[in-house]
Amino acid sequence: MKNELTFGQLLKNMIANSGFSNTDFYTKLQIKKPYFYEIIGDRTSPPPPEKQFAIIEILNPDNETKAKFFDLAAEARNETPADIAKFFKENDYNKQIRKYIYK
Repeated sequence: MKNELTFGQLLKNMIANSGFSNTDFYTKLQIKKPYFYEIIGDRTSPPPPEKQFAIIEILNPDNETKAKFFDLAAEARNETPADIAKFFKENDYNKQIRKYIYK
């Protein structure tokens, strides 16, 4: 059995390393206590991309942690990592990529 880090575990670690209490964090993120504990307990999917970016802004982790955060969230939500999706959207790479997909 693999002992892999989950999104909830990573978020708990990030909050602990930031110096915020759980209450301070979920209040600043503007989510309710039960939802917060569902997220860190891995009993629900990670929050949507806009909240993911808010978490990163609040906690300000290093780049390696940011990448892991977005990757774990995307894996659990079965989506493209939010940071990568945002980059593609902001830089209009969709048309260029489709040239390779539909050649």
